[in-house]
Amino acid sequence: MADTSKPDYFQNPPPRRIGTLALLEHDGQFVIISRSYWTEVSRWGLPGGTADANELPRRAFSRLIAEKLGLRVTARALLAIDHSPEWPGRFREGINFVYHVPLPSLVDLTVTDGCGYVEARWVNRETVRETVVDHELARILQCLDALHNGSTKELLVGLPATI
Repeated sequence: MADTSKPDYFQNPPPRRIGTLALLEHDGQFVIISRSYWTEVSRWGLPGGTADANELPRRAFSRLIAEKLGLRVTARALLAIDHSPEWPGRFREGINFVYHVPLPSLVDLTVTDGCGYVEARWVNRETVRETVVDHELARILQCLDALHNGSTKELLVGLPATI
């Protein structure tokens, strides 16, 4: 008799959201966005969104940045993989891939109507603290460190994951 106490994740995998986020950067400045659909704690963060079913994270990344900010970019270095556990009744479990995109200049940012973003702005490591808080700020600071060190970070809700 087969053991049925543990689910078969090949036949019935758990729901899991795959997100892609961008550190769009030029000369120490980077883009943050304000979302219309999030709480005050998470209103500001990095631009991006959720990959469609069977969509590779890098392809989702390029599609989402084009759809939401009108920029045609390609993901470069993977700065972080950030795991967000399920929050029952509010959020599904998710994994966010954060990619770096060096831009040749401080481009004008135009938020696409109806994309869920309210505003996009350029900030730097010091000024980001005036707007972004909580796990979103922690994630950004970890990604800036990864960019500086040429590494990739494994994060748990924005903080370094430990085993």
